[in-house]
Amino acid sequence: MGLVKKLTLVYLVGLSLSACSTMSSVGRFGGETENFASGSAVADRLSGGDREALSRAMTTALDTGKTQQWRGARAVGVVMPGGYSLANLKPDPNERIAMARADIDTAHVMETELGLYVLTRNSNIRTGPGTDNSIAEVLPSGTGLDVVGHVSGKEWMLVMVDGRVRGYVHENLAIKAPGTELELAGGPKRRPVKCREFTQRVNIYSERDEWTGAACHDGAGWRLAGEPAPAAAEDDLLGL
Repeated sequence: MGLVKKLTLVYLVGLSLSACSTMSSVGRFGGETENFASGSAVADRLSGGDREALSRAMTTALDTGKTQQWRGARAVGVVMPGGYSLANLKPDPNERIAMARADIDTAHVMETELGLYVLTRNSNIRTGPGTDNSIAEVLPSGTGLDVVGHVSGKEWMLVMVDGRVRGYVHENLAIKAPGTELELAGGPKRRPVKCREFTQRVNIYSERDEWTGAACHDGAGWRLAGEPAPAAAEDDLLGL
């Protein structure tokens, strides 16, 4: 075999391996492509190529926040990303809490299920557990808080107001809500899992479906909300 042919063969093999490496990180769990159409009326009719195309579009949409169109072997579709939410903080790990803003720091292990508190003074709510983090908003004295997490090893609490996670408040600025002082509080330690809502449409031949859902990022990649985590991440995800 001539030198030019050998170099060409090496180049093509390199491209093939690179492509395989890239594809293996896109929506794959346990060696299989995540079917982001699961739960749709058309899910079972998508080919492997359709699922690959949808997986790439979904991953890009969730990462960038921009609508993505895709075309597969037999189907076409569009993914429209929505707002963020947090999972793994409620007794049911799959239950999600809406986030008031996307830049809230969630990279902390937390004690969960701490119950209701009340602010004792006007308080800064911050995007992270520390005064070096930005002020997300200022809440007035007397505001009721649902403490969904207390950062392990720090004096900061992740709080929810009116059904939405707002940010962190220092524990010295809040007390247990009147009438709840004697209630047991404090659940297992868990790491929040950031999720993102989405709407998508799929057309396959003459059939069309549109639905909403959410996907969560567990550190290995995006997966549909409510689906089991990969075995390698399960202990961390469930706070065991």
